[in-house]
Amino acid sequence: MTQPSFSLHRCFGVLKVGFLRISMNPYLTFLETVPESILFNVQDLKLNIESSSCNKEIEGLLARTVLLGGKRLRPLLMHLVGSMFRLEVGAVDPYAKAVELVHAASLSHDDVIDNATQRRGEPSINIEGSNKMAILAGDYLLADVIVNLSNRGNLPLLSEMAQVIQDLAEGEWLQDDAAKNHKYTCELIERIALKKTASVMTYCCLAPAILANAPAELQGLARDFGKHLGLAFQLMDDTLDLSDGSKKDVLLDLKNGVVNSVIFEWLLLNPPIHEKYKNGESLEALWDGHEIENAINLVQERAFGHLVQAKSSLDKMVEDLMVFDPVGVEKAKIPLEKILFYLGRREF
Repeated sequence: MTQPSFSLHRCFGVLKVGFLRISMNPYLTFLETVPESILFNVQDLKLNIESSSCNKEIEGLLARTVLLGGKRLRPLLMHLVGSMFRLEVGAVDPYAKAVELVHAASLSHDDVIDNATQRRGEPSINIEGSNKMAILAGDYLLADVIVNLSNRGNLPLLSEMAQVIQDLAEGEWLQDDAAKNHKYTCELIERIALKKTASVMTYCCLAPAILANAPAELQGLARDFGKHLGLAFQLMDDTLDLSDGSKKDVLLDLKNGVVNSVIFEWLLLNPPIHEKYKNGESLEALWDGHEIENAINLVQERAFGHLVQAKSSLDKMVEDLMVFDPVGVEKAKIPLEKILFYLGRREF
């Protein structure tokens, strides 16, 4: 069954009337622990282009496509980490908005690269506009983020965001190159995940630590927490693509020759097919699904390993921050622990 597209307001309302007692959906379990003020703030976050000189056609195309809907997990994560560092919501908002806009820009580019036709049940940006419009709109969005962060004057956060954008581009390049040349390794797949997914999650967790002027050790723990959270997120996402209940993008990925972590394990479990793939045969033609459940289990185990490492980094952060506000930090860590549970139990 596909995950329902709940808005945060609707989710919170459902939780308040006790729906959680009936549905043990891990996403709802996680949302129940999030402070009301953060839930409503993230839901109301305006994902608009701030430049008054923005071309209205660019703004409209983005608003109808990649800026429409979504769970807003990334800004939510940043606010939750910000709460643990005792930051005001208003201090975190500009950076939470920035990371969601960068994510949206990457979706705009991805839809062109993947020849997508739909996103979140609606026409994708390249269909609503065109390939050229989608690329240019994504580029404009990235530029708008950099301009706005530059105006805020926090050079470390600007530098980290520029690195994220660079990582996203490099990750996509590495993936495209590997797909064309049929040259994947386990290390390469993890490197792509680090660039394309974990880089964004890392920024979500590191930015609050930088805003709070946390010492280098705490910033390092926040960085590690985000990295392992992001890797686990990507690995679990790969398993969802190929689970019996989903297969949401697997056919498109196979057609495009994209090998994710589960497909790579499937190839390793089927040596004759792997040899044919390395010799140039298409993934789509070779696909038979044999041993896919074993491949999924192997990737899930790897994801759980990253969740354990993320939990270790979180525990160390909490221990260091407890000296400042024991009650507040203890309360703030609960939804972050639930995120780990949610990723480990994503059954939709």
